[in-house]
Amino acid sequence: MRALFIAALLHAVTADFTMSVGFTDDMVLQMEPEMSSIYGDAPLSSSQIEVSVNDGKSVVETVAATVFADSTWKATLKPKPMGGSYLITATCKSGCTGLNSTTSVLNLQRVTFGNVYFCSGQSNMALSIHYTFEIPEKTTEVLSGKYSNIRTFMYGSMGGAMPSYTPRYTTQVGHTNWYNISYSATIPEPTSGGHVHLNPFHTFSATCLNFGFALTDLLEKEGKPVPPIGLIQSAIGGTRIEQWIDNSTFVSCKNGTPAYNSNLYYGMVTPFVNTTVKGFLWYQGENNCGEVMGNSMTKVGYGCYQVAIVDLWRRMFSAAEGTTNKLAPFGIVSLASGGSEGHGQHMAHMRWSQTGNYGLLPNPAMPNTFLAHAFDLGDPWGQRNAYEQNCSKVDPATGKYGPNCLPWNNDAWDADLKYLYPAVKNNSAPFFMGGIHPRIKSPVGRRLALAYYNSILGGTGVFAGPTISGCQMSSDSIEVKFNKTLLRNDKIMVQGFNMTGWTESLSFMTCTGASPTANQTVCACSGWNYLRCNTSTTWPCTGHGDTFWYCEEGPGWKPPVTTLEESKNLIESDGNLQWRPSGNPYADAWVPTPLQPSTTGDSITIDLKQLNTTGGVFAIRYGWASHSTDTCCGANPDVAAGYLPCNPAACPLMAASALIPANPFFALLDAKSGKCECLAPQVCDE
Repeated sequence: MRALFIAALLHAVTADFTMSVGFTDDMVLQMEPEMSSIYGDAPLSSSQIEVSVNDGKSVVETVAATVFADSTWKATLKPKPMGGSYLITATCKSGCTGLNSTTSVLNLQRVTFGNVYFCSGQSNMALSIHYTFEIPEKTTEVLSGKYSNIRTFMYGSMGGAMPSYTPRYTTQVGHTNWYNISYSATIPEPTSGGHVHLNPFHTFSATCLNFGFALTDLLEKEGKPVPPIGLIQSAIGGTRIEQWIDNSTFVSCKNGTPAYNSNLYYGMVTPFVNTTVKGFLWYQGENNCGEVMGNSMTKVGYGCYQVAIVDLWRRMFSAAEGTTNKLAPFGIVSLASGGSEGHGQHMAHMRWSQTGNYGLLPNPAMPNTFLAHAFDLGDPWGQRNAYEQNCSKVDPATGKYGPNCLPWNNDAWDADLKYLYPAVKNNSAPFFMGGIHPRIKSPVGRRLALAYYNSILGGTGVFAGPTISGCQMSSDSIEVKFNKTLLRNDKIMVQGFNMTGWTESLSFMTCTGASPTANQTVCACSGWNYLRCNTSTTWPCTGHGDTFWYCEEGPGWKPPVTTLEESKNLIESDGNLQWRPSGNPYADAWVPTPLQPSTTGDSITIDLKQLNTTGGVFAIRYGWASHSTDTCCGANPDVAAGYLPCNPAACPLMAASALIPANPFFALLDAKSGKCECLAPQVCDE
């Protein structure tokens, strides 16, 4: 790999002198302390190219570009301070004329320097802000000039992929423009054939934009300088993580899906690896839910790929010294309720794997990363279209809501979400393919920005929700402890939760001896991976006498070593792993559990006298989806019927001041020591 430029091994001679995709007027280049680069194609490897930077008064820098043997060129600029409006000119001094090149001078106008973020993933990253409840308020704010520091560049779209099976380090494919959102929101939206052609603001990623909004607001609130923010969107709906990594990374993890692997990494990431960025945002996983979740420690499945993609992107973007930081911040969004693509039995393990199986970010395998949970941010009306019940719209004939609708309670909403209440009540945002794409994205952006600011930028507040650190079980209670260091100055808040009628939920659940067949294995098997171990009909967590088969390691799975090794051998010999949607034969082992916060604010207590524990207490879990329920509202018949929405952020455990949810967990309980145990690499044995 060249020190100055990552170049394609084979690159056809081009007839034009060009800048690569992503270089247009109004763009944001990365500010100091990093160096930024301009790059593209030259007619010949012998072409001579010079790049100058003019601050509006005079030329402040001139640099000779390096032209490589494949006729690509790159000029790296000295670090520039925040802001400014620059004219950047690339001039082909020789080797361009007479070769059908259309020009020898290329200009970039109104360029500014700030922090650049690369936003990628699948449909929930690609989802346009047009499809969110926030759009009326955010449009008004943007048009007022509130977020004039934010500029956007959109590469591809929800279904507009630009795949490649070889790297495209420079390209003209998909060339679009950078926009200052204060301008792009004013672009007219004509209608033709009954279709509204949305402007570049309304089509841009809601998650990515809301991160920019929230980060701007947070910096202003803290009295910090607010830099220009450049947001690059490269996200495609319906894609797998294997498509966003290169071939060598793909084979480094076991049990990946080979179809289409690497085609979006080569087509939609490599054009930007020579662009200096401040950090990355990643929201993906829905289309991997039917596959092997695995574990980063054993280099299996999604848990391995999540760690690998962070390492790969950092390595490639930082290949040139002094550009992207080798540990550039990498933010991840866990999957929202409704995003399993029909594989709800895997959702808990998916979210665990999104942390590299440590249960939180950052961690030893994923340093300088940060996490925004969305498990409690499913679409409020995602379980049923409320229009059918007239509970979100007044009946024009009567001027009233439908006869079965319940009174709305604004007080039940968290303070930072109450501004969305009217839009949710009126169900005013259009759906895009239903509940799999939740229409509330502002809290996702806020949680990303808060975690980024407090973990990376020096903030002193909470960057991770309450995180289990240990347990202590006695004869009549269990104290669940949470990491005091991560809580910083915050405390645990237990929100009200009505358990009436519940059998399963994302709330706190305890696995007890109420079921005559309950034991640790039963508790662990309840409600997740149903992966085929071999070509027969033997499945994990399905009893065959006293024998249980296990395809992969999972929290609480404690098979004999010989059984586990045999299962691993079967996996390696049979690549045709499948899932089996199935009822949970052990559902009655788990019961919803009332919680009591401690006076110190760093633990909660379970009163075992309120539970049937005659046969013992074997495990606890929180935020941990079963095959049938992935919400803190699912058992509410009024929500299920569409009479009420599922309020966002409705799960019980939150950081009281930061209003971010506890990290999900699953832990076995040791009857002798009273301690709890999480599956490695996660640790909760305090």
